[in-house]
Amino acid sequence: MASWKDILIDTLKLTDEVKRLNEKTEKLSDRTLEIDKRVVRLETMVEVAMKQRVLPRD
Repeated sequence: MASWKDILIDTLKLTDEVKRLNEKTEKLSDRTLEIDKRVVRLETMVEVAMKQRVLPRD
């Protein structure tokens, strides 16, 4: 059976790993939001271009 010191060390290692993964998750979330904003802008540009193409030119 593991001693209390081993359990404590494992707990500290797991805590560090969770913190590291949390930071990576936050960074990925930020990047996802940036990409989403870009996609919305592209969709808007495509919609505007399609509307201009359909409108008659006088």
